[in-house]
Amino acid sequence: GHDTTYEIIVTNQGSSDGTNIKLNCTLPPQETYVSGTGPTAVATAGQTITFAPLATLGPKQTATYRVVVKGTASADVRFKASMTSDQAIVPVEETESTHIYD
Repeated sequence: GHDTTYEIIVTNQGSSDGTNIKLNCTLPPQETYVSGTGPTAVATAGQTITFAPLATLGPKQTATYRVVVKGTASADVRFKASMTSDQAIVPVEETESTHIYD
């Protein structure tokens, strides 16, 4: 029943601007969305959190996103973040293991 915050840091590791950066997060059924912050607007639909595209991210720059969720049932779950851009058409995906206790 407590809140958990996931922090997603997108880093442009290249030598030119990254463009049209999109971040989507997927919550497991045992978590509910509380809030989200980042450099762009956030929207939710069911268990999916979508951040509006970030137009440009310069070389070696970072963009930080935060998603706050609440655990609703005891479980060992996986939070998933998926990022695409004009330069990274194949999604870059990360998962975070979280154990929710009663």
